[in-house]
Amino acid sequence: MASSIFKRYEIKKIAREILAMHPDIIAIEGPLGAGKTTLTKAIAKEMGIDEDILSPTFILHEEYPGLDHIDAWRVEDFGEIERLGLAEMIRHKHLVIIEWADKFEQEIKRLRDKDTKIVWVKLEYGEKENERIILIDLISN
Repeated sequence: MASSIFKRYEIKKIAREILAMHPDIIAIEGPLGAGKTTLTKAIAKEMGIDEDILSPTFILHEEYPGLDHIDAWRVEDFGEIERLGLAEMIRHKHLVIIEWADKFEQEIKRLRDKDTKIVWVKLEYGEKENERIILIDLISN
């Protein structure tokens, strides 16, 4: 697992590094306010998506050109995510970003058995106010 400390203004660089891994799924975990949606916005921007990216906490899923954004904060079981059409999202080669992925870590990591490349991102608070520690792990067969 690669690790680095970064400030929020460096998020664009982190987004580019993650996209360079060519993932099918980006699974993001971290405490409330750590920057999960901020990272998602940066990734979307790097993909050329100009739409305003909002956290889909209450609707669970938002679709953008080439990107499916899932917020698992309120999800009780992984079946809810599967019923959103996760398999189809992956099959259509949409990048899938799942916030609060740690709630379903085993289920998400099992997807790699289906030739799905997963980048697991863990955000943590740093010692300084706008500092974050990011751990990035590429999970593939």
